[in-house]
Amino acid sequence: MDKIQLSDKAEKEMSEAIKVMAVSAFTEKSQNLIPLDYVAALVGCQYQHTANFIVKQPSFPKGVRLKEKSHPRWIAGEVIRWCRINAKRIK
Repeated sequence: MDKIQLSDKAEKEMSEAIKVMAVSAFTEKSQNLIPLDYVAALVGCQYQHTANFIVKQPSFPKGVRLKEKSHPRWIAGEVIRWCRINAKRIK
């Protein structure tokens, strides 16, 4: 089977679309731990904006670290709840 070669832009767009599809199944009751790129997809902002601004908001849910030096994860339902409450301030 031949491999399909995608441009960097197409590969990035497909990756983002997959993340959006994955997070679309989450609800406010979801307990899944999600990484920052999925948080960005839920919030609808670029990764850097999410990392530098959104998750640093005092009202944003606190991240959970599975190990002391690991990257934080967020509970999907808490992020969705925060988005609903803060929808007007996100962008």
